[in-house]
Amino acid sequence: MTPGAIGMAGIAAACSLSCTPPEDPADRPIARAYDQILNWSDLRQVIPMEADPQDSSALAQRFIDNWLRQQAVLHMAERNLSNEGIDLESQLEDYRRSLVIFNYEQALVEQKLDTLVTDQDIQAYFEAHKSNFELKDNIVRARWFKVNEPDKRVVRKMEERFMGGKNDQLHELELWLAQLGVSITDRSGTWTPWSEILQEVPFEGNEAEGIVARNGKGVVKQGTASWFVEVLEHRDRNSVSPLSLVRQDIRSILLNQRKLQLIETMRETVYKDALDHEDLELYN
Repeated sequence: MTPGAIGMAGIAAACSLSCTPPEDPADRPIARAYDQILNWSDLRQVIPMEADPQDSSALAQRFIDNWLRQQAVLHMAERNLSNEGIDLESQLEDYRRSLVIFNYEQALVEQKLDTLVTDQDIQAYFEAHKSNFELKDNIVRARWFKVNEPDKRVVRKMEERFMGGKNDQLHELELWLAQLGVSITDRSGTWTPWSEILQEVPFEGNEAEGIVARNGKGVVKQGTASWFVEVLEHRDRNSVSPLSLVRQDIRSILLNQRKLQLIETMRETVYKDALDHEDLELYN
């Protein structure tokens, strides 16, 4: 029988399986590939019971065709590979054992792991491992904005209010910026790598170092554009990271430690229990 004829037989079988079980309880064959047989029950497992006859036919045809193609390639592979290349039993058994153990351990972790990590836990770990949290880059808490204004007098007035720092001056400046549609990038509540700000603001010479060193303000001008930058706090590269920046990392570390300890304790308990019940024995 050709693959096309086999496929049609499979379609006929699929059309009936969504309604009633086969008349032949012997589980009639649908297709053959070398010494492998595809039975009606195999096909039934992949065809939804609620599928209409047209959908069942399409699904059956696709499954039968894929099965025949796979068997042809598998047969060729088994013929041409050495015995060592196709001896997969031990590999499959190792994988099965590892998968069973992994799934059990995951279920144990989901049921038993204490996920409450307090601020005290995080603080204690941070204090004990500060050397692990050295900064790789300078970081700052800062805010800045950019103004495109060709009138130098306007820019000078903005600069006076910005550098003055009084509340009424800053409030007036914010209203002015709002009218111009200028947005302020405010990173005062988070830490930002200084390298990111350097991509936004074209500092020249030692301008950046001066502003950062004094946690101060500065205005950088280039053509008709002016950048107003205020650094509120900074930490130098190779210094200890602020706790707020690594809090989530520490929480993940602590949870992973608990997970590993939980699994190790389970393994040891199970092993000792098996020894106590004489389920394990080492022969001389």
